[in-house]
Amino acid sequence: MRVRRLVLLLVAAGLLAGALPGAAGARTDAGGTLRWRSCGGGFECATLTVPWDDAAPGGPSVDLTLVRRPARDQEGRIGSLVLNPGGPGGSSVEFVRSVAGQLPDALQDRFDIVGFDPRGSGRSDPVECGYDMAELYALDFSPDDQAERNVLVAGMQDFVDACVAANGEYLRHVSTDDTVRDLDKVRAALGDERLTFLGYSYGTYIGAKYAAAYPDRVRALVLDGAVDPSISSKDMQVQQAAGFEGVLDGFLAWCAEHRRCAFHRDGRTARAFDRLAARIDREGLPVPGTRRTLSGTEFELGIGAIGYEGRAGYDYLGEALDAADRGDGAAMADLSDSYTERNADGSYGAIQDAFLAISCADGPAPGTVADVADIEAAAASAAPRTGPGIVNNSLACALWPFPGKAAAPVSAPTAPPIVVIGTRRDPATPFAWAKSLVAQLGGDATLISAPGAQHTSFGLGNACVDGAVTRYLVDLEAPTKTLVC
Repeated sequence: MRVRRLVLLLVAAGLLAGALPGAAGARTDAGGTLRWRSCGGGFECATLTVPWDDAAPGGPSVDLTLVRRPARDQEGRIGSLVLNPGGPGGSSVEFVRSVAGQLPDALQDRFDIVGFDPRGSGRSDPVECGYDMAELYALDFSPDDQAERNVLVAGMQDFVDACVAANGEYLRHVSTDDTVRDLDKVRAALGDERLTFLGYSYGTYIGAKYAAAYPDRVRALVLDGAVDPSISSKDMQVQQAAGFEGVLDGFLAWCAEHRRCAFHRDGRTARAFDRLAARIDREGLPVPGTRRTLSGTEFELGIGAIGYEGRAGYDYLGEALDAADRGDGAAMADLSDSYTERNADGSYGAIQDAFLAISCADGPAPGTVADVADIEAAAASAAPRTGPGIVNNSLACALWPFPGKAAAPVSAPTAPPIVVIGTRRDPATPFAWAKSLVAQLGGDATLISAPGAQHTSFGLGNACVDGAVTRYLVDLEAPTKTLVC
């Protein structure tokens, strides 16, 4: 459930591949007072040391990297607003550095804007598998026959083996439950009696589980692009695949109707897309000026990356497909690389390592390799263009040696009002998930129904959404019933 829209912003800002000045900061043990130091651009950085396992406080530890931008109005300061951009595996530190200045003025004035990289990701003792990710993405995530499936399974097993060899028992300690406990330690170290939190996508899972574990320590939670923790791996993946298929179908229909779309192809857009995808699956797609050939899997990842944008990505996708159809894969490579965190020199960040390690620790487990093939078949029926590739990204969890958790609803009926945002045609976290999460949380949890087909909605300029969220975070005025924007 990555927030690719936000990661694309980070890439555009040059942050994902760049160094974070002063990120090491001054460290302190959990529960102590954080010692902040300047780390450039008006930001301050610190490190909080927490145990791998709260049941063994004398054992190994994790260094959590934090960043904050102090409130502009110190006299009117409410406390800290902790942000999480999703993932799992997304860097909250880099996200805060990128977007803190774009938040509504009232939030910048009244809150310290804070981010910390969850354990296993970013700069918080990241999971690093030491595997050549180019080899992973050269695999065909949409196999056409059993022979291709066998190659995919063998390649994914190699990745899992490398990850386990490089990280060992640490992989047992990077679940969202661990991050929720870390979040409470961060809250205490910040000096906040209660937590104010804004989480996107996977970040909604962190926030919901925090409310369930510590309902009396919640001040305000905004959960945008909600994950439904109660559904099975099969239902989750099939519904996601259908969502992304819907965005792609919407683009193809729009492009066929509008001659200004660069991939118009005399209105035969869908047929041209299928021919192009089949050609790339067979032959790959050259990237001019390099020795690189984009794989079919990377092409699919590029389509998925722009799918998070909804209608806002249509024009660019048309141009990228037109170029690809003429043998130029540069634009599609840029889209794919934004998803995989591939750098210009061919190296990769560790976001996929963290994504899989945390996802596999959390569950819901997809079952065996045979079970994944069954899920793939169901997804292919619901979403023939996008389904198989989406499902097989979870294949690693069928090979993971550490068991994941079963799907289970969350409940926080005694927590203060919690605001959940669902975008009505969100492909990555369907609107039904937001409604389900509100029902699970119970109590005074409430829903904001936002328009559009993009993933997440707060901060995209919808005055209804942005105004309601800002009033809630600042004044604790939550909508008393579903707010339809």
